[in-house]
Amino acid sequence: LDCAGNAQSTCGQHSVQGYPTLKMIVDGKTVDYNGARSFEGMKREVESKLNPRPACSLESKDACSKADREVLEMSEKMSKAERLAKIKEVEQEIKDSKKQAADLRKKANKLGEDLELIKAGGMTVEKVEQLLNDEDWRAHCDGRTCVVAFLPHILDDTASGRNANLKVLDEALKASKKDGKSIGFLWSQGGDQFELEEQLGLQFGFPAVIAINFAKGRFGVHRGTYSKEQISHFLTSLSRGGVPLSPLPPKLKAAKADPWDGKDAPPPTEEEL
Repeated sequence: LDCAGNAQSTCGQHSVQGYPTLKMIVDGKTVDYNGARSFEGMKREVESKLNPRPACSLESKDACSKADREVLEMSEKMSKAERLAKIKEVEQEIKDSKKQAADLRKKANKLGEDLELIKAGGMTVEKVEQLLNDEDWRAHCDGRTCVVAFLPHILDDTASGRNANLKVLDEALKASKKDGKSIGFLWSQGGDQFELEEQLGLQFGFPAVIAINFAKGRFGVHRGTYSKEQISHFLTSLSRGGVPLSPLPPKLKAAKADPWDGKDAPPPTEEEL
């Protein structure tokens, strides 16, 4: 402060009587310096009380980091014209970098908005879906456990029987949601995934129900009756470690299947001899 100029009032409030005077504010309290009124004396006092980082400069190169010292000494060797040109170059680089940073922030914000929309596009009401191919199966079950029900063939069950079985799955799905579980539900017509059924050991008949988790590489088979209550009990036991699990067979893959049109199957045609 210039105590002889426009800061006389402030200096008077802090009882400044001679020059130079050093006062430090430490932890909110004003501390008077009563040592030698020399640069070195005041410097030692400031460093002992406040522990400031000495500024990197031509007078204190020891305070510079290796990288800072290289820049400082590079500038020291320049002519005035070269230094002025370098200053303008770096100032422009800073300006450009700030613009790039702003543009990147805008891009990141837009990508964030797009990401939410992409996620929203897949947030349809959870429902029981037909297992039609391997890619959709794995996408549907990504990061979670899935229940897959292998239902009787439409020729054996008719549309009414198929719908009754799907209703059981739908009720089990809704019950799992009430319990806070994130479980996918799918179904397949018996025989459509013959190799898959063989690999999973489902030769005991339909309907057959399994729970599968690709991330953990494990699956378990439901051994109870086919009902909403029993499937719910199966999932509860599964979450508590009460269901025997087996490793997924190597090269497990779902075959492509035709979507069900919701109708009865036409009767098979008999070939004439």
